[in-house]
Amino acid sequence: MKCIVAGAGFKGFCDALNLANEDFVDEVKIIEPAPFFGGIAYSREVKGFSVDKGVHFFDSVPRALADIVSEIMDGKVNYIDVKSGSAFNGNVTDGYSLPDLSSLPESDKDLIEKEVKNIARNGCKDEFSSLKDLFYSKFGNKAGEIFCRVFKKIYSIDADEIEPSGLSHTSLHRLKFRDDESMKELKKDSYLDSILAARRTTLGKIDDLVTVYPADGMAMKGWCEAAAKWLSDVKGVDIILGEKIQGINSTNGHMEVITDKGIYPTDALIWSNDNTSALCNALGIDDPVKPFHYGTPMLFATMITDSDNINDYTYIQNFNIDGLTYRTAAAGIYSNQVSRDGLSFITSECPTTIGSASWEDPESVIQDVWAECKTLGVVKETTKLRDHEIIRIPGTFKPPKVGYSNSLSRMEEVINNDFKDIVFRNPRTFFKREIFLDSLQIAELVSR
Repeated sequence: MKCIVAGAGFKGFCDALNLANEDFVDEVKIIEPAPFFGGIAYSREVKGFSVDKGVHFFDSVPRALADIVSEIMDGKVNYIDVKSGSAFNGNVTDGYSLPDLSSLPESDKDLIEKEVKNIARNGCKDEFSSLKDLFYSKFGNKAGEIFCRVFKKIYSIDADEIEPSGLSHTSLHRLKFRDDESMKELKKDSYLDSILAARRTTLGKIDDLVTVYPADGMAMKGWCEAAAKWLSDVKGVDIILGEKIQGINSTNGHMEVITDKGIYPTDALIWSNDNTSALCNALGIDDPVKPFHYGTPMLFATMITDSDNINDYTYIQNFNIDGLTYRTAAAGIYSNQVSRDGLSFITSECPTTIGSASWEDPESVIQDVWAECKTLGVVKETTKLRDHEIIRIPGTFKPPKVGYSNSLSRMEEVINNDFKDIVFRNPRTFFKREIFLDSLQIAELVSR
């Protein structure tokens, strides 16, 4: 059986790998419009460093995936004990990456506790009309209102415009509003245990997941290039880069995938990317999902400084409503990138809105972003900004707008009924561990 995987991102990698391991599959091709392998994980070259477009660790993944990453990198990986932090209400909590509301006035914390206990006692509904509805229904009015404000600050869109499933794109899925011991006491209730949080260091071992990162000095680009070579040399996958799929012919049991450069016969096409419009265009059908796509605008700052002045944070997430940054990572240190003159870098994702003053002139905020990184403790107060780059990215995180799931289901139904040789992969999966585990079913989907 011949299979074509559309997309060379992490989802395409996983699907191609699992198909290549199957005896009934004779040939696997990956077709990717970009000139490089790896999708959004492929790092950029910035001021002599290899810089990821955000935080792209293999974060909290199954050991089986970590072993594959290590094999691909010939053992050149760092197993990371993630050292996270979060900021809220002007306070930084070490070892915690979600909003910590424990700095709120006691009256607010008492109200939050009263509301979540009332929800636990009376039960929470199972279905929600929007992400705002989910926040209020699961966490109560006070915490729900705070989470909606935080969401709007980061994503530049109101939570009532986003589907409940958009929660998986956020760091707002659990609630902490008191010290760890108090939270652990509250978590003795089964419902509260499902929505409340304490720092992992106080909870003991929770799972067997691990976090790894390439250690060859090329950041995720190193893994992307090594993965492409490994798939080709070890697994026999034919990787075709720089070709865009423009058409799909499927008649009398024969399928052809038509790109802008060639025609490829195949028995099955696995659409392993999130571009629904490209698939619909190739099939000649309307895309019902497109109106419900949303991409979060961000400024992305790479800031170069003396490596010994970068503090030991893997990343810190800023939930301060008036903050300029969202997620800042010590990516240079964790990817073993220190120049001969002792320089390395941090990166910051900075929420903005298209057309705002900062969007029109990103350079105008770089000094303020740098100052905020000092305040958050990512770098030492005395360190200097040696060099930088700050760019505009119009669409980063992609939480689905209300109506997305229904339109996606309609599209899936059309494809399943009318194009039986096409396997449309689930675009809802977000985290690498979810994508990896979901891909274990690909052989069954192809052979059905």
